[in-house]
Amino acid sequence: MHKSEYRTFLDNNFKGLKVRTPLFYSWDIGIRFNLQIDAANDEDYFHEVNFRASSIFNDAFKTSDSIFLIFMDYKNKRSKIRLSNYIFKQIKNLEKINLCFTKENQYYSGTSNICIIKTKKEEVIFQNIFKAIANSDFEDREPRLDKSCFSSKEVYFVNLSKKIIFNMYDDRGLDIIASDKEILKSLYEKYNDWVLDYDREKIDKVFL
Repeated sequence: MHKSEYRTFLDNNFKGLKVRTPLFYSWDIGIRFNLQIDAANDEDYFHEVNFRASSIFNDAFKTSDSIFLIFMDYKNKRSKIRLSNYIFKQIKNLEKINLCFTKENQYYSGTSNICIIKTKKEEVIFQNIFKAIANSDFEDREPRLDKSCFSSKEVYFVNLSKKIIFNMYDDRGLDIIASDKEILKSLYEKYNDWVLDYDREKIDKVFL
């Protein structure tokens, strides 16, 4: 059921989109935000990364919004992602009925295992998920999405109510795309200082 609803949502609002990184370069309407700062120490740096990601997420996703959390694993050869996975532990009151496991080809060089989770924002401890994503490329930091450095796992938040897809790709930044630029305009204006300068010209052309 979740798989059908998810596919229909993409077909109706993001026709032709392949949900994978880099999300920003796969869709015309989007923002790439910079999460990094030149911090005095590692803890200041990672605190700011989580603060920025959480601030943007909180404005893009409201409590009443219907959402999917999409969890992808590109190196997992098992038929299903294990229920003991760190991501599942960050969703309160999670039941198997809310999980839909599937596989997809043509993602990078092979088959990816995917779990589609229908949930609510209030049920997701998203700050912990962002922390694990930020730590993924650092072997000395926990938690991480993957026990090995340079994780093959990715997390996407799909806002069915606002027609938004959100992906924090690592400690450097996050992408957020929408079906209509008006949906993202308030984020562009409020967090303009965090827009990634490398892509600022392209982003400005969409929203100015």
